[in-house]
Amino acid sequence: MSLFGDLYIGDSGLRTSQNALNTVAHNLSNLNTPGYVRQQVANTDTTYTNTTGNAKFRVGDGVKYAECRHVRDAFLDATYRNEKGRCDYYEKSYAAMTEIEDILGELDGAAFKGSLQGLWTSIQNLSTSPNDNTYISLFVSKAAAFMENATSVYSSFIELQTSLNKQVIQSVNKINSIGKQIHELNKQITKIEVAGVEHANDLRDKRDLLIDELAGYGNIDCEEQPNGMVTIRFNHNDFVTQNGAFEMGMLIDEDTGFASPYWTQNVRYTTDEKGVRIPDYTSAQVFDLSEEISTKRDTDVGSLRALLLARGDHAANYTDLDVNACTDQKLKALGITKGQYNEEYGLKYYNDYVAKSSVMNIMAEFDNIVHAVTTAVNDVLFDAAKMNPVSGYLLNNDGSPMQLFLKSESPAYKKVVLTTAEEQELRAQGVKLMEVFDKDGKRVEHTFWQYNEEDPNSPYSLYNCANLKINEKLLQMPALLKFKWEEDSVDYNIGTALIEQFQKGTLYLNPNATQMSTFESCYEDLMAQVSNSGYVFHQLTEFQQLAVENADNERQTVIGVSSDEELEHMIMYQNAYNAASRYITVVNDMLDTLISVGA
Repeated sequence: MSLFGDLYIGDSGLRTSQNALNTVAHNLSNLNTPGYVRQQVANTDTTYTNTTGNAKFRVGDGVKYAECRHVRDAFLDATYRNEKGRCDYYEKSYAAMTEIEDILGELDGAAFKGSLQGLWTSIQNLSTSPNDNTYISLFVSKAAAFMENATSVYSSFIELQTSLNKQVIQSVNKINSIGKQIHELNKQITKIEVAGVEHANDLRDKRDLLIDELAGYGNIDCEEQPNGMVTIRFNHNDFVTQNGAFEMGMLIDEDTGFASPYWTQNVRYTTDEKGVRIPDYTSAQVFDLSEEISTKRDTDVGSLRALLLARGDHAANYTDLDVNACTDQKLKALGITKGQYNEEYGLKYYNDYVAKSSVMNIMAEFDNIVHAVTTAVNDVLFDAAKMNPVSGYLLNNDGSPMQLFLKSESPAYKKVVLTTAEEQELRAQGVKLMEVFDKDGKRVEHTFWQYNEEDPNSPYSLYNCANLKINEKLLQMPALLKFKWEEDSVDYNIGTALIEQFQKGTLYLNPNATQMSTFESCYEDLMAQVSNSGYVFHQLTEFQQLAVENADNERQTVIGVSSDEELEHMIMYQNAYNAASRYITVVNDMLDTLISVGA
């Protein structure tokens, strides 16, 4: 090979060393850049020249910069993303449970348990002296405080659901945005790498960082195609394909305003008689929230599922715990008709749709306690009034039974005219009836005050936290209760009856509970359940955070930039650059000598 050819060999050494140094500098400058993957230089020999003559051999023409490798481990990536999704699931679940603990534990400086105990203490005092106006006033005021705290706690639960719903909407919007960005990066990467000359490593880093972020929202499966594009399935449905990104839509409930994500590509349509297309979202839902939550089945992955489960699909009340209450909500969720409904379906609904939602479950259990307390007090007052309605004892001015707790929109009792057969049928059903008497104390034939039964499908008919209020008339004039008979004898029975209601265990915390509780112990059980659930979620969150950290550490051994290692490479390539430079200098001197001698 000529000396001029040797110059090209030296030049190739300079170029490849310079390119390698540039890569090292690029790695060091991105040492702390999130998602950056270290790049490795790969050099290779160039073409060879065959010599002529008797001694035939091949002479190399130098070195060339082959590629800049983008080093990743698909298995470590998948492990990290799965652990991150599971960690985000438990973090959101724990955050929701923490909010519930705050709502129940402290409200405007006074725990709800204090108002329940205050009502119980006032009843104990009242039982000792039912005719004492001081104790009567205390009883009414404690009932008002109990009612105020109960409705405030319930309102806080609704606010929490609203907050979780906003997070759901934000998460869906973010997922759609990530999908679009990944598709755009797919196109850019393919455009750069299509010729097989250059690798779009920095764009790949951006894409992988977006995929890592997407993994926190749900269970994903990624696959890189031969053309460099990445296809993604989100919760077992196509999300990013080579042709584009499918958008996740949001179905907004008209009654609650809650958003439910669905796949727009999976919506089926039917046509009515007028030719109008009617969408069917049954098979388009992103998540089946009735699925068993299991690590084995990967159903505990992703913050979006956790938010949807914690929020639930409506503001729950005590009817969600009543397995015998057939509501439109239950029929819709279970996909059955009213005639098919039974207690077994009621228990299935609770376990599949209520118990899995931390907010809905606690709301229903809390509302059940409040409902039990308020109706128990009202029942005692009704039973006392029913004993001698002609006397006007514990009756309103219109003759209806006096109640301490009222429904906001509908009266507790209505005046009805019944036939003897109708009366007998209602009494057989356990409907509360009280005879009506005129001003002269004469019984009005076939006329009764009938209790307005609570209808699970009619929210305004329920004695629940969203529809309860204190009797303002009694709050202003507690003495109207005047627990005295007409002959001024004190009604000690009413105090005894109230105490019995609070002391006897007649309340189940939920349909799966095996033991009845008193009002106070039931609330303590509720708090214990919240505390235990919070502890479990906290432990799982800490465990998953450690799992994510370990998975990331393993991944960083492959993709991470080590400053010490890069400095070693820098010294190596600097030496290679200097060696190529000195080689060129020597060849140049030889050429100069030859030219000088030849002249």
